[in-house]
Amino acid sequence: MNQFQTALTTGKVVVRRWWKNTNSSKNQVSVQFMQQIERPSDNSSLVAIAQGTPSVQTVTAIFSFAEDVALDHLGSTEGSFVDGGQPIFAEDIFGVEINIQVTENFTRNPYSPNQEPKMNPSTGEVVMSFDPETRTDSPVYRHTELVSGAASHTFLSPSQKAVNAMFGGVPANLNLRDIANR
Repeated sequence: MNQFQTALTTGKVVVRRWWKNTNSSKNQVSVQFMQQIERPSDNSSLVAIAQGTPSVQTVTAIFSFAEDVALDHLGSTEGSFVDGGQPIFAEDIFGVEINIQVTENFTRNPYSPNQEPKMNPSTGEVVMSFDPETRTDSPVYRHTELVSGAASHTFLSPSQKAVNAMFGGVPANLNLRDIANR
């Protein structure tokens, strides 16, 4: 395991890579942060439960820095810690506890008109969930952001149709909380 992977296992937010933002006229550097998070047990992934694997997932968030600030903290305007170097923790840059907060909803990011809905990495299918506003199954969009202090995640559960497709149906009397807490 390299130093970056070891840093990720701490649960802290780690700088993954950074690059000069050519879309900005303000000398900005985009910095990608990464963190391993665990979904709360009452929203555990059905696949994780069925396969007996932890519901830990790796999430990323991008944050813009002024070029001179990025140079002070990262030593350059482009780089990566994935393949080498001593990783930097976000809390060392900001001076406070930092986390990546995940919010899943039915809305595309207004600043990213090309955002694709969340996909099941195994099947390539769009993740759907019941949207009470439209009363239909709708595509799920994932949004991430850096926050100081503890993160307050919002995860959506897959629609019953998606559950049925994965498992051929789930008995009505099955209590997922009982399974997750075993």
